[in-house]
Amino acid sequence: MSWKHLSLSVTGKSHSDRNEPGQDYCRAGAVTFADRDFFIGLAADGAGSTTRGGTGAEIACEILYLQILAAIRKGDPLSRVTDDDIRTWISASREAILARAQEEGQRLKDYACTLIGVVISGEHVLFFQIGDGCIVTGDDAGYHTVFWPEQGEYANMTFFVSDDDFLDHIRIDRRENLPGEIAIFTDGLQNLVLSFSTRTVHEGFFRPLFAALRKNSEKGGCVDLTTHLVKLLSSDDVNARSDDDKTLVLAVNVP
Repeated sequence: MSWKHLSLSVTGKSHSDRNEPGQDYCRAGAVTFADRDFFIGLAADGAGSTTRGGTGAEIACEILYLQILAAIRKGDPLSRVTDDDIRTWISASREAILARAQEEGQRLKDYACTLIGVVISGEHVLFFQIGDGCIVTGDDAGYHTVFWPEQGEYANMTFFVSDDDFLDHIRIDRRENLPGEIAIFTDGLQNLVLSFSTRTVHEGFFRPLFAALRKNSEKGGCVDLTTHLVKLLSSDDVNARSDDDKTLVLAVNVP
């Protein structure tokens, strides 16, 4: 089995109105190594209160992606990846952010970002997350969250890779049964596609998107569908409900 996927980030109205760049970032790829297919999906959200959160989000995803690729190229199955290995990957991302902060004469917390990741092979799935945003999986039983968005003691607070106690907030899960569909998204979408009162997923949002992705003839970037989603997530109707940046990674398991 292989993975068809798309990924996008759109700048929220709260940033575009101030002529500011978005602070979300994502990285996704389908990788084949030693006749085994892998999918890697990552998303990060720079803290809105920071000056360089978007830079932190980009560094976190890019360094983590390289860490995962290095692990895949060792040839060991994902089932042998330990929780400590995952913490080491994320720690490497944090060290890279710290190095950038020192290079630019800034504080580490100026680059604060959340981080969400999925790594899948033919026999195993790894999920991990710091902060809010969410991973949703889909199969014959419906759509379910892997971790519920983690928020701090007060409203609009969460946890970041830059926090001193970031290791305490890394949530990890692993599964043997492969989901047919995966969605990763940052907190700009979570209030639109999750019901916080019932802690359930709005299936009506995801089901047609996964169906369109599965039918799409493009194996790589799925350009037309991505363009459609960018327009949808940038629309006035969506911005009226959430003016934050919005990142979405979708992947479907295909023969």
